[in-house]
Amino acid sequence: MTNVAQAPDAPTGASGAPRSFRIESMVFVALLIALSVGILISATTIREPVGSASAIGARAFPYAVGGLMLLASVALLIAQLRGKYGEPDGGEDVDLESGTSWVTVGIVGIAFLSLLVTIPYLGWPIAVTILFAGAATALGAKRWWMTIIVGAIMGIVTQVAFAVGLNLSLPATGVFTSWIGI
Repeated sequence: MTNVAQAPDAPTGASGAPRSFRIESMVFVALLIALSVGILISATTIREPVGSASAIGARAFPYAVGGLMLLASVALLIAQLRGKYGEPDGGEDVDLESGTSWVTVGIVGIAFLSLLVTIPYLGWPIAVTILFAGAATALGAKRWWMTIIVGAIMGIVTQVAFAVGLNLSLPATGVFTSWIGI
């Protein structure tokens, strides 16, 4: 399979990368910069309680993520303006002859949409279990019962981590998860 950067008919510039790849890379960097600025602007709208006992407020994490994303995006922009582009994927591990499995896409989409129903009525841990088990099974997991166990562990661990580490409460409603009590 020929690499996109080595295709003889693709117009290349001084960097050796095809022109279309350079344009796509610049569009991607522009989107990253816009997303970073959006995160920083949105972080200013987060209301923090007056006289909060916590030294780190609710805006700290979005500011950190947005700031680091903006720094990385600007560094990537500078590198690309200097002609340093990554190598385009050759797609050697992708079967270009097979089409999209819309059944798989649909099942994963339904697994994500299930969060709308399961979080308010069954709680976070069970919602995560259903999401993980549905998505993993749709993507080819062989042992469906193991996906349920892993999903349950992930749901409980994130519930406890948010409660203990961040002092935030994820919904643990319902008969099955009210025993967590955090």
